Amino acid sequence: MSIRNAARSGGWCALMALFISPWVAANDFALQSGAAASDVRQMSEDLAAATSYKALGPAEAFGLIGTGIGAFAGYMATDDEDAWQRASGKRVGDITTAGLRARKGLPLGIDVSAFYADVIDTDGALFGGALQYALWEGGVATPGVALRLGYSQLTGVDDFDYDTWSVDATVSKGFAMLTPYAGVGYVTGELDPSDASIDAERVNNGRFFAGLRLSLGLIDITPEIEQNGDNFVTNLRLGMTL
Repeated sequence: MSIRNAARSGGWCALMALFISPWVAANDFALQSGAAASDVRQMSEDLAAATSYKALGPAEAFGLIGTGIGAFAGYMATDDEDAWQRASGKRVGDITTAGLRARKGLPLGIDVSAFYADVIDTDGALFGGALQYALWEGGVATPGVALRLGYSQLTGVDDFDYDTWSVDATVSKGFAMLTPYAGVGYVTGELDPSDASIDAERVNNGRFFAGLRLSLGLIDITPEIEQNGDNFVTNLRLGMTL
């Protein structure tokens, strides 16, 4: 599948996730006893890409009185369905998330954010947040640059614990209603099985992401694409900035 087609397909799936999440039947993530280390590692690679904190916005700080709230969704095709089948007993072809996130501006160019999301078609859920610091605020002729430290944790899964840490650098430049942005980062994900016969897995992925914030008064729409390790992820945010 080409990147263009993947982005189009994934974007529609991410948008659909916002509407279908309340009605989808849940099937818990699982981990088979005696699962091969290579298959468990593949699961961890996919989970790192799908569940890590997403930028979903440009580098500019919100400022002391700035507040943003919104809904978001993400879609990612798993890299190896056969590995999931062998490790979990279920053929997982994609991971789709949908939830809510909030962001608040603080003094000195610092923003904090938090999110909660369902992992569609599973009993799993995600929560986490980020701390962002604007190195350069940006202006009429200069871009904004920010650093971000993010965290996410997967809950509702009986067979293993999973969390991620991420660090990113983002650059963006506004043009009227449009603010394109791009960034690079690093994600560490750790899968800790409840079965003592299976070793824990830690993965480290580089990532690149790019997006576009469209501001329509108080409402903003932000599509984003991300390459995280070997995985291609599409994300979408619909929000309000106060």
